[in-house]
Parts: sequence; C-alpha cells; structure tokens
Amino acid sequence: MKKGLYVIWILFIGITSCKNDDDVAIFEKTADERVAEAIANLKQDLIAPANGWRLKYRPEDESGSFYVLLDFNDDNTVNIKSDLGFNDGEFFDETVTYRIDSSLGLELIIESYSFFSFLLEQRQASFQAEYEFNFVNKTPDNALVFTSKTDPGTPTTLLFEEASPTDINLLGPTVSTNITTMANDFNKFTSSLRLVYEDRDVILYVVLDDLTRILAINAASRKTNTSITQELDFLSPYIIKGDSMVFDTPFNATVLNNNISIKAIRFSTFNEGSIPTCANVLIIHSYEGTTSANDDVVFETSLLDVSGKNFAQSDFHICPIENIFNGGFRATQTVAQDITGALAMQLYYNYDDGSGTPFYAIGFLIQNPDATVTFALRSFTPTLTDNHLVFAFAPDIEIYGNPVTPANIDNVNIYLNHLTQGDNTYVFELQDNLYEFYNPCTGWSFVFIDANQ
Repeated sequence: MKKGLYVIWILFIGITSCKNDDDVAIFEKTADERVAEAIANLKQDLIAPANGWRLKYRPEDESGSFYVLLDFNDDNTVNIKSDLGFNDGEFFDETVTYRIDSSLGLELIIESYSFFSFLLEQRQASFQAEYEFNFVNKTPDNALVFTSKTDPGTPTTLLFEEASPTDINLLGPTVSTNITTMANDFNKFTSSLRLVYEDRDVILYVVLDDLTRILAINAASRKTNTSITQELDFLSPYIIKGDSMVFDTPFNATVLNNNISIKAIRFSTFNEGSIPTCANVLIIHSYEGTTSANDDVVFETSLLDVSGKNFAQSDFHICPIENIFNGGFRATQTVAQDITGALAMQLYYNYDDGSGTPFYAIGFLIQNPDATVTFALRSFTPTLTDNHLVFAFAPDIEIYGNPVTPANIDNVNIYLNHLTQGDNTYVFELQDNLYEFYNPCTGWSFVFIDANQ
C-alpha cells in the first residue's frame, strides 16, 4: 500500500513539474516583447527583397488599377514609384516615411503624404483609397497580403509580390501624363475625347476618368458623315502598362458595319493642336496609337459629341447647384451667395405648359424663407446643331411662383452668360439621362439630370 502511494506521489510531482515547465515556456516573453518581435519580423520581410515589392493597386472594386513599386528601408523610409500623372508628376518617384504598428493586429502605415494619401482625398474623400493597411499573412511564395484598414464593406486586398529589375517598365508615367493633359484640355467636369480610326470610317466617342481610370464609349459616328451615328454602352476600368492603356474588359462590337475589337491601345506620338472657338485659341492635344487589333487610331480632344443632342429627347432637366462647375471645380458656394435660396437650375425644352406653344426657358428654382418657391426663368429660341446649342434669349427674366423673394434676380443672368457667352454652348452625354452643358470660352459647365427619368 505504501509502495502504491509512493508511485502516485511520484506521478503527481512529474505532472506538476511538466505543467510548470510549460508555463515558463509560454510566458517567458511579455506581451510587449511578442508584439515587438512580430513588428521586427514584418519589417524584416518588407526590407528583404533586393528590388522591393510590386503592387497592382485597385482602390475600389469598380475602379481601374495602378502599378506601384515599393522599396522599404531599415530607416523607416519607403520609396514609392507609380504612374499617377497628377500634381506635375509628384507621385512618380517619392520617398516617404512608414511605420509598423500593432492594434488588433499588425498595421503598415504610410505616414507621409504620398500616392496613397492623394487618392484617399479624391471625390471629397469618397474614393476608397487608403494609406493604412492591416497585415494578413505571408503566402507560401513569400508574397505579403494586406487589407485596407478603413474601407466600408469588404476591404480592399493588397498583394505585395517581390519585384524584379524589369518591373519598372510596367509604369507608364509618360502615357499617364499625356492622358491627364488631354482629359484637362477643356477644364470640364469630365473629359471630351474621341477615338478616330485612320483606316476605317469610324469615330468612337469616349468619356474617360483619368483619376479612377474608368473609360466609357457612349456612341460612334462615321468620319465622313457624323450625322450617321450609333449608340453604344461600354464601360471598363483600365490600367496603364508601359506605353499602353489596357482595358479590364475588352471592347468587342459591330460598329456601323465594322467589327471593332479593343483590348489595349499602344500610344506613340503626342501632338498639340488648337480650336479657334473663343477669343483666345484653345490648345488641345491628340495621341497617335495602335489598338490590340492592329488598327491605327488617334485619341483626341473634341468638342463634338454626337450623343450630346440626346438631351432634347426630354422636355425638362434639373441641375442642382452642386452640379455647377467653374474650370472643373464646384461653384456651389458662389452660386448660393449670388442668388439667395437658389436650389437648382431648370431647363424647359419643348415643354408643354398647356398654352399650345412649346415652352423653352432656363433659369433658377429659388427657395424663399417663408417656404414658398420662385422660378426665375428666361425664355429662349434654340438652334441645335449636333451637340452645339445656341440660345436666342428673350429680353427679360420672367418670374413664376412667388414674386416676392430676397434673391437678386438679376444675378441669374450671370450664370446664363457663363453658360451661353459667345454662342459657345456644347452638350455632352456623360451617361444615360445625365448631360454636361459646357462653354469652352468661359470654362463653366452645368451637369443636368433628365427630370423625367
């Protein structure tokens, strides 16, 4: 019996001894020490590749992508190379600071203002870019996986892959700069571009957002007769790759009896031209290139948009004052100061007001302090040629609704002049039921919504 108790005692001591050894192994490092070690390990992984990391960055699901090269250094600086052609090439090659932190997990934070910060600020900070990233894991082939920290919904995944010396050729700073220059030729809210085929009787009319890298093809016409048109509905994100623009989704369609296919456009010669529309000649640009189907094309700035005239199919359009732009920048505050209570511009085009005579008028809807509304409208007779609209105005503004308003009605003419000065109003279809009325001589544009849709 005593021998049995002795054996049990020895077993108990052994079990207790093992448990204490495990406790020592588990807690031999403090929580702070373990965090510091994890940070050091991630930092070592980041600085290890000789040529840094390659990232194909898509800020949000619907946007295009950017090739980015990142080379991390031990002194908490990182060299970032991209082909984002804004701010005079500021983001082509920049060295900024970074840090690795730990909150609910490891975080990589680009501390200084950079490519990532600039994208985050765009569209009034609604473009879902990011400069703080949560570390997820290291893949079997040594890539590093991060996710955006503050994205609403499903966070963006970023895959850092080891770069090669030739990956610098993925970046297209020249193409990016030239496309941004073209997109800004008119300082409109959106671009006014077309793709002209050299050896086909086809022009494609393009709306391009060079920030979010999305391209739309809304219509086509013949070169020899632009009154012969075809409506199109194509939208694709794109990426710039070296000397080319590459569509995420290829464009394949029969256009005016031509089989057209575009997966990419390789650009070559960038040219400068002019349009003698205003007192000062407008400088515009064009870009020669070849499509992936070996068609020679010219990508060019143009005031002609054959689908712009489609606005006339509806008799009533509204432009909230938030949709009024001067040189591509919102003029909401200026409008609100000039016309107290202004809510929106209104355009009546061939409107049936019950009089038996078509009603054409444009002006402002005004909200008064007593909750009544005033309509300050100026009648006109239109002349519409393609997307060029000429207003022959009646002499005076007419008042409908409450005639008593604190608004300075005469100031309505300020904005009608911005729109129509020199008979230089052009209408562009941005998408279905959305049109930009633009005057290249004043730089003002007004984005109207089809109120009947």
